[in-house]
Amino acid sequence: MLSGERCLPAGIFQPDGEVVNRIFPFLCLESDGWMRFQVRQVLCKLQVFWFEEHRGHICCPRCGGVELIRKGWRERRPRSSRGILRVDLLQANCKYCGRTFRPFKEQVGLPFGKRSLDELSEKGIQLGISLSFGKASSLLKHLTGGSLSAGSIRTHIAREAGRIRLPSDVGDRTVLVDATKVRATTKKRGESVHLAITAEPGPQVHNRPTINKQLLHLHVGGVEKLRRRLEQIRPERLVHDGESSFRKEAKRIQRCLWHIPHLLGYYLYLSGVPIKERRRYQKRLRSILRAHDGDAYDTLIQEMEEAGLTHGVTHLRNARTEAFTFLEEKFSYTTTSPLEREMRELNRRADVGARWSIKGIENVLKVLMHRRLNQKHPEHEK
Repeated sequence: MLSGERCLPAGIFQPDGEVVNRIFPFLCLESDGWMRFQVRQVLCKLQVFWFEEHRGHICCPRCGGVELIRKGWRERRPRSSRGILRVDLLQANCKYCGRTFRPFKEQVGLPFGKRSLDELSEKGIQLGISLSFGKASSLLKHLTGGSLSAGSIRTHIAREAGRIRLPSDVGDRTVLVDATKVRATTKKRGESVHLAITAEPGPQVHNRPTINKQLLHLHVGGVEKLRRRLEQIRPERLVHDGESSFRKEAKRIQRCLWHIPHLLGYYLYLSGVPIKERRRYQKRLRSILRAHDGDAYDTLIQEMEEAGLTHGVTHLRNARTEAFTFLEEKFSYTTTSPLEREMRELNRRADVGARWSIKGIENVLKVLMHRRLNQKHPEHEK
């Protein structure tokens, strides 16, 4: 055997057809060891080169002096998806005040307090927005050589949410807004998550239509934050479900054509109307909306008023000015259906049988929806 060569363990070559399965883990360990060695050597050489090139321009953080000398190395052990890396950081000593510091820790990418590489943090975030933090931590450790605790994953998601800047320029695109409940704080029914997206028809993929969506706003709590956000972006066209009024926040407003008859059933229930009669009214209203018949709509209101159905009459009158806006102005969608699809994904992550804090669930959902809509991958297109 030549100098420097390393023989394979004898146990790998057994006549049972498992050579490939045994040799693969061995090669992974060998390649990881080689990678750690190369990373350590290359970073050391780079830091020495930088120090010599910038000598006289590096300032002491304490006194601002530029007379510095090299003073050994400080080992750091950041975690990665291939295990713990050993990285040496060059230390410099100031001749004036005696301060020892590491001038290139930011350039190397290992500032004080950083315990893991960005690629490991990214994997933890991607798992954490789809699974519980505990399960995400277990899977990360099982599938890679790295390890992040559930608390670390939660912290990385919170930092990612703080860096997100949602777009404000919607142009002439249609904006859809809606809300759903999540189990947060001590309220029995939880808190409302308010969501605003743009939705436009996309290209055909595999002979199926797609929808181009973009997240504009997401928060947990009252509707006032959503109003302020809409006042800021001033959309040309807005579609909502009728739970709240947005007449001051958009120029042209369309009431969701699915929610108008759906909510009518609830208001007829408040008036004590039997279920079969409620369905008859709803079916009639759907036919009127499909036919774009405003006169028939007014006739229905008059008939319900004569029958004493005050709750349903009030609902239909409030919706009248927003029910047929799409006839005068072109809307990409006249229902909130594209947004309801995102609501299902949102509820899937939030409904985990536990109580969230408001900020905690907002961070998770904001990162989830931002990556799903604003940083869309081909597999996410729906």
